[in-house]
Amino acid sequence: MSERILDLSTWPRRGQFEFYRGLAQPHFSLCANVDATRLIEELKPAGVSPFHAALWCLLDAANAVPELRTRFRGDVVVEHEAVHASVTVPIGPEAFGFCSIRHEPDWPSFDAACGAAIEAARTQEALSENTSGDEWIYLSCLPWVHFSAMTNPTGGPQDCVPRVTWGRFAERGGRWEIPVAVQVHHALVDGVHLGRFYEGVSRRLAELPSP
Repeated sequence: MSERILDLSTWPRRGQFEFYRGLAQPHFSLCANVDATRLIEELKPAGVSPFHAALWCLLDAANAVPELRTRFRGDVVVEHEAVHASVTVPIGPEAFGFCSIRHEPDWPSFDAACGAAIEAARTQEALSENTSGDEWIYLSCLPWVHFSAMTNPTGGPQDCVPRVTWGRFAERGGRWEIPVAVQVHHALVDGVHLGRFYEGVSRRLAELPSP
């Protein structure tokens, strides 16, 4: 794990950190649709897994935003060099388990690792914790609903690991859209940072290489 400790005396968002960290409910959520037309109409017929592709685009876009790689532990604030995916995968008709997948900036490498990790995770018989530390993004897919809002459980006001959920693809006006919801700790992340995240997701979905 590679991380650097931030100097709070020179950290530009120290004021936001000290204010929002003291709130009883310091998290906020945002949901927006992202264009996934190319993924559904071009890449999926060519053999690309929409699940793998969406997961990589979300994780890689999150890694490009430093605030989504930042965590706090009491009064210590750290920025991870990279954060990784802890994603839910089905392990039965109505059950799911956790699967951890390391971030890979190279899409083909991630695609291969993702498939192997998911197959291994599906052998679980019950839900159990599979990660330690805070160098994670918690991700989940809700493929049954094209939702317009989403919240996730957290461990309380000190839980600063972002949650990202994506939903069912839907066709609207000749284009395919995917809803993406993000839940973050306001002591570390503002709306402008989520704007950069969504821009990054859109760009990666549009530029994902063909197999």
